[in-house]
Amino acid sequence: MSDYRPPYTLQPGDQPPPGGQSMRRSRPMFVNLKNRLHLPGVNELLAPCTQHLTPSQYKRMMSAWQTMDRFRVYGFVQYSRVIGLVAMEVTGGRAGRVLSLAVMQNQQGRGLGRRLLVESFCSLDLEEMRVRSLEDILGFYRKLNFRVVDTQVAEDGQRVYTCLLTRQALYRAHSHEHSAGAVLFCQEGGERLYVLVTELSGNTGLPKGHVEPGESEEETALREIYEETGIRATLLPGFGGELVYPQGRGMLKHFTYFLASFGPDQQPVSGPDVIAHVLPYDQALRKLSFSDVRGILRKAEAFLNEGGGQQRP
Repeated sequence: MSDYRPPYTLQPGDQPPPGGQSMRRSRPMFVNLKNRLHLPGVNELLAPCTQHLTPSQYKRMMSAWQTMDRFRVYGFVQYSRVIGLVAMEVTGGRAGRVLSLAVMQNQQGRGLGRRLLVESFCSLDLEEMRVRSLEDILGFYRKLNFRVVDTQVAEDGQRVYTCLLTRQALYRAHSHEHSAGAVLFCQEGGERLYVLVTELSGNTGLPKGHVEPGESEEETALREIYEETGIRATLLPGFGGELVYPQGRGMLKHFTYFLASFGPDQQPVSGPDVIAHVLPYDQALRKLSFSDVRGILRKAEAFLNEGGGQQRP
């Protein structure tokens, strides 16, 4: 997922992009940093909030973030440099606790901190997120619809506020746009084949599109399958998946995925806007551009292997 802010502009002291690339073509990319904590910028971002740690304590913290599943680290990367970072601890009940949130000084004021929290909330499919805040940045969290649920006084006399963001509060703070699509497959010669589509942008995903006024999500999925692949598909019961992405300031985009099948008498056809691919599971998994969409495909494959998706009599 990319950041839909205006193009980055070179700041004093910044290094120009490698290979003569244009600065105006770069948009920070939201990525999982769990196995990328060696990237430039990470230590610099963490320095202000880890000054109290000894080198060995810092090393143990980074090791825990990398190896323990309950810790998640996300960030925005631009030209192989991390310019914003959020570290979280995920607890039971789909709850998350923010451990660290930092944005490079020359990137502040552009919404990266807000996007880090919202992107992480959606990527982890959380129900709630907590953070401890000092008074001078409490307004930042309140703008995101966090509410104060506890106040304590630290040893140095500063007030520390525990703030909570729920899914309902996050959704109230955003407008919403809905799309629907499907994991589309057929059985041919004893092999299960999946249909993917590559868009003009170069990204490969599942057939999907905007829900039009008056349409149900199921109707949208079937229409988009036909428009993108020429297939008249059948939706199968019992499967569903949803992905939610921030898109621009104040917008959340919802993607609902169904499971759809078609017979070997039909063949997908590429159109002017997409290229259709028919691939076995392993190849389809590698072909998909985004990890969360790969998660939907994995879920569908497991569902089918367990006997799901049978047509009702």
